[in-house]
Amino acid sequence: MTSSAWPRYAGAHMTRIAAILAVGLLSLGCGSSSDDDGGGASGGGCDTSGTSPSALECQILALVNQTRAAGTTCGGQSKPPAPPLKMNSILRGAARAHAVDMAENDYFSHDGLDGRDPFDRMSDAGYGFSKAGENIAAGSATAEGSMQQWLGSAGHCGNIMDPGFEDLGVGYAFNASHQYRHVWVQKFGRPK
Repeated sequence: MTSSAWPRYAGAHMTRIAAILAVGLLSLGCGSSSDDDGGGASGGGCDTSGTSPSALECQILALVNQTRAAGTTCGGQSKPPAPPLKMNSILRGAARAHAVDMAENDYFSHDGLDGRDPFDRMSDAGYGFSKAGENIAAGSATAEGSMQQWLGSAGHCGNIMDPGFEDLGVGYAFNASHQYRHVWVQKFGRPK
């Protein structure tokens, strides 16, 4: 099982916190016919029906916003409700690209094989952030399973519940030859 959470804050104090937790398998979804930037508890313009990669990504957005609306406990610490996130097409593209890269090249890490970290990829994609974070998970074939993995980790759960984030990008990829088969990426951001 593997998963990892990295937040980054820009400004006078740059902080990077890395937490690595083993998670498992999920399914690869690289393409989508819809990159709606909908938010809200149900995912807004995201279509959550079906099992396409795009639908699975939208299911994560809906589950994130349901959790944020209700509040939860992360690592024994109570987290109050937080505003909903909206799907951001730039972050979604960066998340998908990293999920696909990990799935196709059989690795699992925040750092890509090209040496770029999550924040390099977000910036390179064109998302200017004042605050950013990334969660990765592998092994679960469902959005619900991946959310349970992330919510079971204080660092991942903290990113999900952080009221300072406004945007979310979700990427999903599947490769039967990958050690975990299913790979998920969440990219959180607050624009500059």
